[in-house]
Amino acid sequence: MIKTISYLGLGTMGSGMASNLLKAGYKLTVWNRSAEKCEPFARKGARVAESPADAVRDVDLVIYCLSNEEAVEEVVFGAKGILSGSSEGQIAIDMSTVLPATSLREQEAYAEHGVDFLDAPVFGSKKESADAKLWIMAAGNKAIYEKAKPVLEHLGQTVHYLGKSGNAAVMKLVGNLIVALEMEALAEGLVLAQKAGLDLNTVMEVVKVADFRSPLLVSNGPNILKRDFSPSFALKLMLKDAGLIEKFAGSLQSPIPALRVVEKNLESAVTLGFGKENASAVIKALEKEAGVEVKAR
Repeated sequence: MIKTISYLGLGTMGSGMASNLLKAGYKLTVWNRSAEKCEPFARKGARVAESPADAVRDVDLVIYCLSNEEAVEEVVFGAKGILSGSSEGQIAIDMSTVLPATSLREQEAYAEHGVDFLDAPVFGSKKESADAKLWIMAAGNKAIYEKAKPVLEHLGQTVHYLGKSGNAAVMKLVGNLIVALEMEALAEGLVLAQKAGLDLNTVMEVVKVADFRSPLLVSNGPNILKRDFSPSFALKLMLKDAGLIEKFAGSLQSPIPALRVVEKNLESAVTLGFGKENASAVIKALEKEAGVEVKAR
């Protein structure tokens, strides 16, 4: 039974997940590159590690959610990384959004140290993380998945087993492809509605009930109309993920023509200085091109 857990990466997603592990009663160790983010957890009884290697000392399970491939390279494979401090019999779970090839490389490296590995990225953003309402995918050895599943159930509303290592990472890229296209569709639709003179509040009333509705459209549309681009999933991270999707799809010769259009608009919005805003800020690149501002009257 898993009793002791180390959580590395206390950003937008990780802080919520680590908090929920504490609430669930696990003995928790935390580490973050910016040490000040560990302080709230220390006040609640978590041990604060000095390095990733130190973080994995004497724990049953290691979980991390990091911002990009470079961070995974440093935190897992670095001189003071997880692998340098791991021990036989542990389980490691990567909840980051990475290439499937990265997940497979991690799995092989951990196996050499006698550590079991799951790739387990999530869908959802800041609120779902804080509320333990994420949608979690996991891949790897089925017995290890079953052992870790009770922990993951404290973090999400659903947990899905995808099979062999790397498959959850693939599913994450497939899902983020759909998210990117939906966000672009919402932005283009609202700009067109604005240009045509429609009442945007009425437009969103239709979006909320029509057969093309989706939680993503319903949650982001009203915030755009209020000009609220507070980040739950930063635009620059969507651009990063678009690059991962393009690379992975290219390796399989799978066409992604629509994503290439979205990626161009994401790049434009980042260049305009909106990279730290919510991904819905992609609309600002379209607004500039159209000469309008999408805003409720």
